[in-house]
Amino acid sequence: MPRMPARRCRMAKSLSNAGEIAHDTAQLEACRQIIARHCYSTQEEIRRELAHFGFPDISQSTVSRLLRRLGVAKAQNASGKKVYTIVDEQLENVDSTHSIHDMVKSVEHNQQLVLIHTTPGAATVVARMLDRHANPEIMGAVAGNDVVLVAPRHISRTRQTLEAVIRTLKAH
Repeated sequence: MPRMPARRCRMAKSLSNAGEIAHDTAQLEACRQIIARHCYSTQEEIRRELAHFGFPDISQSTVSRLLRRLGVAKAQNASGKKVYTIVDEQLENVDSTHSIHDMVKSVEHNQQLVLIHTTPGAATVVARMLDRHANPEIMGAVAGNDVVLVAPRHISRTRQTLEAVIRTLKAH
């Protein structure tokens, strides 16, 4: 069997990669549109809709990766149902009636961590905002439904982490 010259082989490989990138981009955009149009409470519902949208062989693990890349999280909608939502869009669409300040009920700390109590479904938005406005005092933030756990970079600096969280919350 004749071997393909190295240059032609590299070209074929780059064309294949370009096709994969276009397919991935199309899946990502389709997923974004689907989530923006309807409320979905399971990844299986999203997978089925993507299959109808022209991606019949899409797997649940691919849907999971798409959701992660889009910054999607589950949040409580106005009806009280937990649905997938694009958190960045929620954060960008925060207006004067739904400001970060209005979402936060209280902030407390102990010697090891900081807790932010929020209105139901708002914790993911608050945690994402903290992540987007990185502060060296904050190692990370984990959101539940109505509480955000903020881990300080150093336990000895929990008070400074609390102050950094409060400054960030007040600025937004």
